[in-house]
Amino acid sequence: MQSRIRIVKRSESATTNSLPADQSDRTDRQRERDTANTVKSWVAEWEARNRMVQAAAFSLLRSLENGSESSTRRFAVVKG
Repeated sequence: MQSRIRIVKRSESATTNSLPADQSDRTDRQRERDTANTVKSWVAEWEARNRMVQAAAFSLLRSLENGSESSTRRFAVVKG
């Protein structure tokens, strides 16, 4: 078996291994920070939605305990 030697000029290898312009300027830490911020915002939105649903459920229960029918119609559908 013959081994092959491949000669690559520096100018050619630099162009093939370069990243697109928008990603080459960002470091790994910046990308990790962006990802962490995105996940944190998702969690914050999820928690806000849960608080809204929980508040609507408690309000509905209170209205049922008081026998008020008009407020039950208001909270019958929770959007968000």
